[in-house]
Amino acid sequence: MNRPATRKPPSPVETPSPSREFAATRKGTAAEIAALVHLADLDAASREPVRDEVADERQALGARLSPEILEAYERAMRGGRHPAVVSLVASVCSGCHVRLHSTLEQKIRRRRGVAPCPHCLRLVYDPAWLDAAVPQG
Repeated sequence: MNRPATRKPPSPVETPSPSREFAATRKGTAAEIAALVHLADLDAASREPVRDEVADERQALGARLSPEILEAYERAMRGGRHPAVVSLVASVCSGCHVRLHSTLEQKIRRRRGVAPCPHCLRLVYDPAWLDAAVPQG
């Protein structure tokens, strides 16, 4: 005896699709990396006393970063690492030119987008994440 289904499938409005959640997460991470790279460029360009406009922009960029990333960035800056943010180039930190462990490389490439290099403490990011920050169209 066949019984009709009594449950209705969930409405797409109620449960966001995993691909949309992933895209939103990826876009947020990409925006954070773009802000981090811009902050590093700003700090590298302004070695002399900081003007008010630059200080305001720097504060706004810092507010867009997660506390963990901001602390790691400031730790690298305090340690005299210039530049404090470098790209990942073929599994190698472009700051100290040491090959990263494959687990850390995968975290940077696939999940987190940015992580401190265990050798030089610079923040290493995958440039491919920046493509997600640029609006397509």
